[in-house]
This record gives sequence, structure tokens and C-alpha cells, in this order.
Amino acid sequence: MAATEEITISQAQAPFDDHNCDIILRSADGVDFHVYKLILSLMSPVFKDMFSLPQPESESQSDVSSVPIINVIEGSTTLESLLLLCYPAATPTFRSLDDAKVVMKAASKYDMQAALSRAGDLAMAQFFPNNFLELYALSCQFGWQHHAQTAATRALKIKDLGRPSNGFHGLQDISGADYHRLLAYHYQCGIIAQKVRSSISWLESSYMAIRNGRCTCHQIPSASFFVASWFHEYLVSSGKELLARPCKSTLLLELSHYTRAIIKATECTECQKTVVENMNRFHTSYIAQVKKVVATVRLEAWD
Repeated sequence: MAATEEITISQAQAPFDDHNCDIILRSADGVDFHVYKLILSLMSPVFKDMFSLPQPESESQSDVSSVPIINVIEGSTTLESLLLLCYPAATPTFRSLDDAKVVMKAASKYDMQAALSRAGDLAMAQFFPNNFLELYALSCQFGWQHHAQTAATRALKIKDLGRPSNGFHGLQDISGADYHRLLAYHYQCGIIAQKVRSSISWLESSYMAIRNGRCTCHQIPSASFFVASWFHEYLVSSGKELLARPCKSTLLLELSHYTRAIIKATECTECQKTVVENMNRFHTSYIAQVKKVVATVRLEAWD
């Protein structure tokens, strides 16, 4: 049997190099963190209970002092981030979202609720919006309703959410109910965003500048008035896009229907005179209204 590899003991960097400490946490890779029982006891009932237990004299003393040593299974990178979350005026930077997840797991293990909450806030600030689906999963896992709402709102940018995809790496970390809540939110936003195109309360006043009594375009009923066929086609096609991806960026980025409407409008001698100016004005109002109504939909809260 091969001999167990001996680990070289080293000392952590500031602020965990204070020899006036009253406890040392030794990481799995042999890094000693000089810390204070009071801080850890305030942050973690697990550590508080641990400190109340007697430490074996032969295993608990460091070579250079009488300060007890507690061996933990976390590596030095994880332990450093975890302890920085506990110390005032100290903030860790996670190298990756996976590293953040490991720290969160450790914070949960030691029942460090304040540190866990800080880790969630930092992960949202550092890795959102490129990892919003994984952050949604983490928020569901740890009960962060406000972060789950933020991530779910970002997920509205996904077209036809719910189709098979390899992009949701955090799916294994949440329940079917959590995933269903996300799908239901996306669908409800799609329904209300699609209805914007036919809402009398704002559409009629915004469209008055486009309507032209002398226009010879084929007129189609829309809400309580008639609109030109090219404009009706735009409303229908943009509504379908909003149902699939209910956010303002759909109207900002999916411009093919918008461009097609303007091209068709230029075939009319009357519409071509003002179509660009009026459609730009309408488009701005359309985007604002979609943003407004989608903001009224909330992700279903946990029981």
C-alpha cells in the first residue's frame, strides 16, 4: 500500500494570519486560518456548538502556540471565501459560478445564513446575466424569492422556453415545481405581452398619428377601429413574437416584421409620406407598453 502523501502546512494570508487569534481552522489542503471564535459563533450555530466541545490535547494544539486547531474538509480557496463572507468589511471574489456554489454549500452546511445570503447577492452581481438560469435554480434551492424573480424576468429573453435545451445547467438542482413556476411565469408574460397589440386603452391613441383618412390601403378591423393591412400584419406578427419571447428586447431586436411593414407602407402614396416617423413613434410606445404590462406579472411565491 502506498504511503499517504504528507501535506505541507502553510499560513493563510491577511486577515487570517493574526496570531492573536483563539482558534485555527486548517483546510483540507493544509492552510491554517487564524480566526476568532466570537465571529464564527455569531455567524454559525454549528461552529458555536463545535467550540463548546473539548478538543483532544494531542490533536488540537498547533506546534507554535496553544491555540486549538480544527480540521475541516473544505479546501483553502473555499474556506477563504467562506470566512471573508463572515468578516466585516471583507468581500470575496468568486473565480467562477461553480466556486460560488461550493462556498454556498459550505455556508449551508455550517448554517451560516447571513454568509449564504451574501454569497447569493455576490453571485447575482458577478455572474448575472450570463448565468441567469443557473442563478434561478440556486435562488429556488436556497429560497431567494427576489433573486428568483430577477432571474425569471431575464429568462423572458428565451424564445419558447420549455423546449428541450442543453442550456439549463442548474435544472438538476431544483424541483419540478420550481421549473414549472418558471414556465408558468414565462407563459403568463407572453399572454399579457401579446394582448398589448390589441389593447384599446393605449393602441388607439398611439395609432392616431398613423391613421390617414385619405389612405387607399386595404383597411382591416383592429380593436374598435380600422387599420391599414400592412400595419395589421405587423401587429399580428409582432404579437406572435411576444408570445414566444415576452420582453421589450423582442421588439428591439426582431426588426424584420417592422422593416417589412415600412416597405409595404411605401407602396401607398399617402402612407409613404409619414410612415417612418409615425412608425418610430408607435414603436417607442409599443416597447414601453410591453415593458409596463410584463412588469405587473410576478413569479409565483413559495408556500
